[in-house]
Amino acid sequence: MLIGRKLGMTRIFDDEGKSIPVTVIKASPCFILDRRTEERDGYTAYITGFGEKKERRVKKPVLGLCKKAGVPPVEVIREFRVEDTTTFDIGEKIPVSVLQKGDKVGVVGWSKGKGFQGVVKRWGFSGGPASHGSRFGRLPGSAGAGTYPGRVTKGKKFPGRMGNDRITAKNLEVIKLDAEKGLVVVKGAVPGFRTGLVLIKIDKSIDIAARKELAKEQAEKSKAEAAKRKVEEKPKDVKEEDKVEEAKAKTDKKEEKAEKVKDTGKKEDRKEEKKVKAEGKVEETKEEDKKEKVKAKAKKEEIEDKKEEAIEVKAETDEKEEVVEDKEKEDKKEKTEAKEEKEEEKAKEEVKAEKDEVKAETDEKEEVVEDKEKEDKKEDDSGEETDKEAQNKEKGDG
Repeated sequence: MLIGRKLGMTRIFDDEGKSIPVTVIKASPCFILDRRTEERDGYTAYITGFGEKKERRVKKPVLGLCKKAGVPPVEVIREFRVEDTTTFDIGEKIPVSVLQKGDKVGVVGWSKGKGFQGVVKRWGFSGGPASHGSRFGRLPGSAGAGTYPGRVTKGKKFPGRMGNDRITAKNLEVIKLDAEKGLVVVKGAVPGFRTGLVLIKIDKSIDIAARKELAKEQAEKSKAEAAKRKVEEKPKDVKEEDKVEEAKAKTDKKEEKAEKVKDTGKKEDRKEEKKVKAEGKVEETKEEDKKEKVKAKAKKEEIEDKKEEAIEVKAETDEKEEVVEDKEKEDKKEKTEAKEEKEEEKAKEEVKAEKDEVKAETDEKEEVVEDKEKEDKKEDDSGEETDKEAQNKEKGDG
């Protein structure tokens, strides 16, 4: 029913001087946030919150539940089933004093995680022999028979993840309580690491309502006793000798005060002299400060004038550089254009020369062809003349 944090282990010595190992659990503040009812939810339970947290670090559903109960934002929320939900009201703080010295409680915690472990560490297997060449080592050994049943039986112990399990330490005795600090000191060990979350289960046989009333009565008694102590404390009786000593002490104090007054008068005179000197020094320092300020202003003006002159000179140099760059660019353009024109003229001349050569070659070829044609014609004409002469001779003969 209570939520807490494991602060760690220590030991306590009882009246006989025996050492008792104990675990200290901080189980406060623990608030009732809401309840489950048979009519609405089908079962009865308390929704309990533990710890305090910053509002900006709490999720909105949890924050809404806390505000509804009128409780500061809690760190952890858990639900506990109970038979009666009328013992505590919503928003009420559960006091640690519902437990008493000698009560038996069960503490639920989550054991330390140890990761993946072998069978020797996890289950306490002995492993094989370490000598005479046995190479068995820390192996798990046989997993089961082969012929029958021909499978691994359920619950066989194998390597695997070890730790981080929910464990309940039962019947732990409450050794001590501190209601103001909210501490519960339990005999023995509790599962989990330091600052780990734990749940304290209260036995059903304990009447929590009666314990609650007793806790209220005890708190009221302690307050009343504290008030009585303050009222009853009175000054002790003063003897005559003490009175005489007090009178002497008073007179001594008066004399010391008178001496102090004289010393203070002298000190005041000295202070006045120091003030006059200081005022003269202050005036001198003021005049020096004024002169320094005037000098500083003059220096600033000189610096500003120099900066303006430098800016003007820079602007002029930039303009000159731009003009020079423009001239260089124009010269480059003209040179490139002249080169391009020369190259074009050369190319044209080369093309003309090639054309003339080609034309001369074609003319020569045409002349040769014409000469051949003329020769062919002459040969044809001479042939025809010879033929005619031959015909004429044949006619004459005939």
